[in-house]
Amino acid sequence: MTEDAPSGARDGAVLSEALKAIRKDRGLTPRQTAGAMHIALRTYQRFEAGETKVNLDHIYRFAQATRSDPHAIFMAISIASPRHALRGSENLIDTILTIGVKELDDILGDRIRDLDQRTIVTAVTTLVDTLAAGLDRTDPTQRWLEDGAQELAARRPKPGR
Repeated sequence: MTEDAPSGARDGAVLSEALKAIRKDRGLTPRQTAGAMHIALRTYQRFEAGETKVNLDHIYRFAQATRSDPHAIFMAISIASPRHALRGSENLIDTILTIGVKELDDILGDRIRDLDQRTIVTAVTTLVDTLAAGLDRTDPTQRWLEDGAQELAARRPKPGR
């Protein structure tokens, strides 16, 4: 399995790759991770290998032990993208989205059923476009400095006689 899991990948295989990526990124050994999770090493090894059913308690313990986002791990399994677990753990995007859904549920309650799909899709695509555009924009100060430095370098006399 590479960047994203192949279509139809087992949940356990996606989870395994996600957990290993996070653990290795954090510089932890399986023994250290198992200890921090307060579970036996062999239990942890089976969990990390994806040999057991997805265990929410273990995912929450793992996230706490590795300072990662449990919701990013859940989402990685849902979208079959093991690397998302690590990517999403850095900025807590999936926890933030989950909190937003919880708040919407608190505000609307049963009225969530009344939201039409078009409105939801429009809101989600606007969110995606806004977040992506925010990363594509270059800081105007940085651009000004880069352009100015290039102009100064172009005007400078060339070395030699």
